[in-house]
Amino acid sequence: MEEKINIDHINKTMKNKTPKERILLAYQIFGDKLYALTSAGVDSALMIDYLFKTKKEIDIIHINSGFLPIETINFKKQLEKLYNKQFIEYSPSKEVIKDINDMDLWVEDSALYSKLTKINPLKQVIADLTISALISGVRSDQTNNRSTLNFIDKSSDGVYRINPFLDWSHIDVNEYIEKNKLPRNKLFYEGFESVGDLHVTLPGSKRQGRKIMECGINVLSGSPIVTERKL
Repeated sequence: MEEKINIDHINKTMKNKTPKERILLAYQIFGDKLYALTSAGVDSALMIDYLFKTKKEIDIIHINSGFLPIETINFKKQLEKLYNKQFIEYSPSKEVIKDINDMDLWVEDSALYSKLTKINPLKQVIADLTISALISGVRSDQTNNRSTLNFIDKSSDGVYRINPFLDWSHIDVNEYIEKNKLPRNKLFYEGFESVGDLHVTLPGSKRQGRKIMECGINVLSGSPIVTERKL
């Protein structure tokens, strides 16, 4: 299948499409090897709502690092109930989580922390389910890394990345969520415009409360992007 995928052509085709049309085009290409990835973050209901509007069976993956705020865990459960769909959840092993805690690894080595809690579980689920493509809700206005992405890219792990909301703004997202009365992670109402793990996120505008700007999941190279902010 990969030999027939012309990324440049698909990107040009997706440019003037709606998010729903972009998802449907990805489904037409990848079929049941297309999955979606959610963080259960403040805006996560947006992508999931669009997935269900396509009326296609697209399974949703959630990476639970073992260090998520209880609000995020509860929001994930709320989304599962709202859309009557159980997410596929992957986490580090209990032994890995214990070692990270014992070493305060989020302080000592943020890049290794991200690899163990996010990147490795994602690699495992990709291998277990033989995933060809992943949909995410990233937008180009969120980080410098995301401003370089396309509607479809191919990451270093060989998996295609589909970004149907890439050209949406913060205002577009808020308007859609409010118009459709979608729920949000409760931390949004406590000043968090972006929510990561307990030890590496504070309240802040956009992703300014992040120590780990990108855990690596949405970086094509798979490498975390860490800020110098001390939390």
